[in-house]
Amino acid sequence: MKIKDLPEDGSLRGVWFYPPGKKKAVLWYSQWGYKDGKAGVFYKTDPNSSRIYPLFLDDLKEALEFEVEEKK
Repeated sequence: MKIKDLPEDGSLRGVWFYPPGKKKAVLWYSQWGYKDGKAGVFYKTDPNSSRIYPLFLDDLKEALEFEVEEKK
């Protein structure tokens, strides 16, 4: 499943996803985007940590293709 397949009315905060080139899922924290197209996602590797990391994108729509980790 990809980000674009998630329900439209839900928040992405707390969704585990696989960033491009990573084999381990990370936790979506927030996102940003500008009119010129530059954008990104802040994510966490540990839900109990306050540390967040940026993932820079040319366009926030790129994130729609990220794979979601499906919890069992």
